[in-house]
Amino acid sequence: MTDEGPEALCDAIRDRLVGALALATGSRPVAEELAQEALVRAWQRWSQVSRMDSPEAWTFRVAFNLAGSWRRRAAAERRAHRRRGPEAVRHDDPDAAEVESVRRAVAGLPDRQRAVVVARFYLGHDVAGTAALLGCAEGTVKAATAHALANLRRTGLETDPIEEVTAP
Repeated sequence: MTDEGPEALCDAIRDRLVGALALATGSRPVAEELAQEALVRAWQRWSQVSRMDSPEAWTFRVAFNLAGSWRRRAAAERRAHRRRGPEAVRHDDPDAAEVESVRRAVAGLPDRQRAVVVARFYLGHDVAGTAALLGCAEGTVKAATAHALANLRRTGLETDPIEEVTAP
């Protein structure tokens, strides 16, 4: 992919990147904005990115870092709004109720668990691929996966099919 230029990278990963970020943030419009920013950064730094072992992994890591920054800003904004008074509930995503419940459950996970769930079950990475993508040890991925699945079960989300996919 690196020989083809940044256009090929963008074409190859854009949809998966937006989907992963939508799960990570709970908002498709935010996901599209963050994916655009990550792809722009890859494009701007293409001379360095193209020489990396995995330009795709670098771009996903940048995107997840941007999502973490967005979540921190959004949390600060929510705190500020709470100080001002009650906020009206917004429903700006027309997805089905089941999809929305999965998004809410995944969005409620701690950052590391959410990133692992998105990488493993949405993007389809194995433990080693997820560890490389997130820049952590395989044991960390395994532990975060187990904790995330337990947390998702506590929300009432059915995780049995996920466990079957991840069984050795």
